[in-house]
Amino acid sequence: DTGANHETLRTLVRSIMSPPFMGDHKTVWLKHSSAFASEGDAKANAPLAVALRELSALIQAGLPDYLTLILDGPNCDGRKALYKACSAQGEVRVFARPDLSRPRGHDEMTAILQQAAQLKGLQLPPPVCEYLLDVLGGDSAAIDSELEKIICYIGGTDKEVTLADVQQVCVGRGEEQSWAVAEALGQRDLQKSLAVADSLVSQSKNPDQTARSLIMSAAGFFRQSLRILVFMHENRLATPTALKLYLEALPAEKKSKNRREITGMHPYRVMKLAEQAERYSPHEMIQAIRILRDALWQTVSSSTAAAVALENALLQIIGWQQCRR
Repeated sequence: DTGANHETLRTLVRSIMSPPFMGDHKTVWLKHSSAFASEGDAKANAPLAVALRELSALIQAGLPDYLTLILDGPNCDGRKALYKACSAQGEVRVFARPDLSRPRGHDEMTAILQQAAQLKGLQLPPPVCEYLLDVLGGDSAAIDSELEKIICYIGGTDKEVTLADVQQVCVGRGEEQSWAVAEALGQRDLQKSLAVADSLVSQSKNPDQTARSLIMSAAGFFRQSLRILVFMHENRLATPTALKLYLEALPAEKKSKNRREITGMHPYRVMKLAEQAERYSPHEMIQAIRILRDALWQTVSSSTAAAVALENALLQIIGWQQCRR
């Protein structure tokens, strides 16, 4: 980010006006600038606004033949002088995030996803494409990493991409939050749990809703952990590794098609969950679920901020247990 600094724009103008020292052509690039939002109206007298108007006038007058000028950055207003000058004297390319609330935005994101997949040699069936659109949520920057995860998981671009495969490795924002909280709770690490919660809540556009969602995710972690311990006890499985081997040897007809059921989950994932579950006793899990239930009720029955209720719950669940030890 070159920043919103009028001195940077002055330097840019001087560079534009200077002829190339080597060769007969040069390229000047204002890279990832956040200055464009400060253009203001024609009467704005802030140093940055004045510098942007001078740059606009220079471009509008026509640039030297020896120069290629590239400007990139967000928030360039199409109604103002800089955009109009660039459009008149050169080429403007707008890379806007598709709005999935509109049919056109959905089609745009689908085209972007399919094109990226084709470049990697992947064929995405319609159900897979729809699932990935839900996961990505309009974030085209995440497409490449999601496709790479799929390729690694299925073992190459020549393999068939199934919905079940993609669901194993690609998760949406809500599931990422659940995973982050579960990972911290599973490690029984108070500092990490508080840091994860604070990071997710502070970055959210709706902190209260996110904090309540994290409370429910934490309760879900303990319910799942308790179910795994009960499953291990019922099947006389003493260790997480034994649980993994048991699930791998399970006949296909006994495996659930529901990915939320233990017998429908990937054996390795269940083993890792069991390792986390063993850090708590059944009594501690039940107590944790009650604490989180009370925290959620507190967010709707009092003026306590949801983030505070979440933090207090984590302190009660992990902090109290760590102090007791």
